[in-house]
Amino acid sequence: MSNTVNPKKIAVLGLGRIGHNTAALLVKRGFEVTGFTRDEEKAKAVNEYGITVSGLINGNFKVKATTNIDEAIKDARFLVVTTLAKGHKPIAQMLSGKLQEGQEIFIMTGNWGAYEFYSVLKDELKAKNIIVGETSGNLAGSPKLDYPATTFMQNTKTKMSYATIPASAAPQAVKDLEQAFPELYPVKNILDTSMNNTNPPVHVPFAIFNITRMCNEEDIQFYGGTVPPLLLDFTMAADAERCAVTKAVGGDPKTILELMNTAWEVHYDDIKTLGLNTPGLQENKLPKSPYHRFLTEDVPYGFLAFSRLGKKYGVPTPRIDMLCEAYKYLLADKADMGGPDFDVDFSEVI
Repeated sequence: MSNTVNPKKIAVLGLGRIGHNTAALLVKRGFEVTGFTRDEEKAKAVNEYGITVSGLINGNFKVKATTNIDEAIKDARFLVVTTLAKGHKPIAQMLSGKLQEGQEIFIMTGNWGAYEFYSVLKDELKAKNIIVGETSGNLAGSPKLDYPATTFMQNTKTKMSYATIPASAAPQAVKDLEQAFPELYPVKNILDTSMNNTNPPVHVPFAIFNITRMCNEEDIQFYGGTVPPLLLDFTMAADAERCAVTKAVGGDPKTILELMNTAWEVHYDDIKTLGLNTPGLQENKLPKSPYHRFLTEDVPYGFLAFSRLGKKYGVPTPRIDMLCEAYKYLLADKADMGGPDFDVDFSEVI
């Protein structure tokens, strides 16, 4: 490790709801935390008031916030990226030429984040022996962020998978991150984290088929009346398509039910019952807008990516394709149809 890197300093890049909670949790776990945001008012609020959290943890946590990414990452051992998936590539571009030996990049949640960071920074990562890793989901939900810097943290997942580029570095990376994120366990490669991500398989079908309720701002539990048996069956059929694509690409597919039972260390026979009975999911409400990351992130960086890979590898994905088309036409000009370019061969990252 470089002598200039402080093993107790972590930079959180992205101070949205998840970023606020993550920064506060890391302070509670004994780290010096700097936060980066492009929003000057948000940085000012964090510096003046600290981050106030209720829920799983309670208190006020001091974090130094800045709009200068050089200042945020200087000498930090870990760079924890908590932006939405569409922010991954821009953050990677901002980091170009600024990384230090001994640093490690941690992306939560993955959604092809490690792949996109590698596509932008691969020469620098190799030259400076920097590991980039990603989780398969968010550690804890955060339903709101109020001014000034006040948020609520739901219960955390008990276990969260973690993969790295290079793939062989994951076991040691998990050990290095143990104090910061004891929930992590290593998996084979980023196909496991990005293609076995717990978000798109549930968020997309539940949201598309309840979009009228979202537009009407109904106050309803996400896993409750939104999921009749017909939709539950459809969701698992779409998930089988996801698993087939994952297998064709060379990954180790796990069903969404397997993934959620593992993440929360529970044992249920269907995802609706799991959601209704698991603390941390019971509080989840259906979003009150269709322009929510359950669609605007989990389609382009989730199901749309699977649709593209299915076509490339000859795997039919009719249900996934239908959900992507519904999203495209329902959200019209506000539908982000981007996602990863897949311009780097998978052999380089697995």
